Amino acid sequence: MNAVWLLMGLLVLSYLGSSLVSGRVLRGIGLPSGAEYVVLGFVLGPSALGLLEPSSLAAFEPVAGVALGWLAVVVGLDFGFVGSRRVRPSRMALCVLMSLLTGGAVAAAVWFAAAHVAPSLDRGDRVLLAAGVGAVSAETTRHAVLWVTQRYSASGKLSDLIADIADCDDLGPLLMMGGAFALVPQATVQWPIPFWGWTVVTALIGVVLGLIAVVLLGSDFRLIQSWGVLLGASLLTMGTSARVGLSPLFAAFAMGVTIAALSRHRDEIVAMVAPTERPVILPALLLAGAHVNPKAAPFLPWIVAIALGARLVGKLATGLVFRVVSPDARETSPWLGLGLLSSGAVAMSVGLAFALRFPGPVGHTVLFAAAAAAVFGEFVGPQVLRATLRKAGELAAPERESLFFGRGLARAGRGAAPGDGGERGGPPSPAAQRGGGMRNEEVSP
Repeated sequence: MNAVWLLMGLLVLSYLGSSLVSGRVLRGIGLPSGAEYVVLGFVLGPSALGLLEPSSLAAFEPVAGVALGWLAVVVGLDFGFVGSRRVRPSRMALCVLMSLLTGGAVAAAVWFAAAHVAPSLDRGDRVLLAAGVGAVSAETTRHAVLWVTQRYSASGKLSDLIADIADCDDLGPLLMMGGAFALVPQATVQWPIPFWGWTVVTALIGVVLGLIAVVLLGSDFRLIQSWGVLLGASLLTMGTSARVGLSPLFAAFAMGVTIAALSRHRDEIVAMVAPTERPVILPALLLAGAHVNPKAAPFLPWIVAIALGARLVGKLATGLVFRVVSPDARETSPWLGLGLLSSGAVAMSVGLAFALRFPGPVGHTVLFAAAAAAVFGEFVGPQVLRATLRKAGELAAPERESLFFGRGLARAGRGAAPGDGGERGGPPSPAAQRGGGMRNEEVSP
């Protein structure tokens, strides 16, 4: 398949994603991780049917990089919020900490295992491999609770807790990725800078450009000008960080967080960009699946198996910690952590970014680990999450659920459709309710 046909296929996927977002089709369809698109990309890719040629994939690498960066901006704009509800700082800190501990545990397991199963790797490659696999193993997809909520009308304190965990642990994998990329910067400076210094520089790039965007957005919010500011600042953030060999995703995420924290138009901006998330996710997941190569390294099966086991233990520990420290989870099952195993677009974005930045055994092993975690999580996470919420009495009655599409799909007004501000499982944002408060009537690009 040449580049033209690949482009047409990606545009079709983008259109399907925009239809799902706009609510023109039934909600709750598909897997919360989007793993079906990863599998589809793998089947069409060079490692399976070969319909997507390596040359075509290489031609779309810049497009994939921009798509991943934009997803990081969208995630950053919504970080710390579930719908219009702000996550408590104490809970946010605990969620980020548990995400880092899970990723760190996986990284440690991979580091020690690589010494035995991958003796050909030098110390630097072992560090990159461990950090990358740890990063893609730290996430719980933000769409897991949304999926259950839309299918089974889940609501309650435990649902809010799990939504907070899934929303706030996005910082963990992106921070680990920023540190990993900072180990091998491409910039030359007159004085040595440690890797943590380069990590700070990555965040500062996003913060500074986010501050510039806040100033340019000003006090008078207009749709056309706002799109120009956001797109321009995002591309400049991605390009600057990529130029010096740092992580564009972490920098773009920092930019999004800065805008959300300091701009008075945060609700309007989120309402404006939220519909773009799904149309970008689907092609990105397809490209990520097409890049998956199970034969990239002889040690790949061992590393992936060890990573999945360590991730399982880490998420179980996360569930046990929240049972102890959170009153909302004390009466739940001790297997609560298994409901957090669903990973999604953030993990796959990190995996694809590693494969593009470090082509070869290390990068492709990280990407395969991300894909394996997403597929494995689908067999365990949603089912345990549904059972946990049902035990807590926060699901709709089983007899009122539809076998395929779930309750609530035919009930307009029972929760927000994806992209209308309630995409994180919460109520529609004030901006969505009042039409965004925008002065222009133009349609966003």
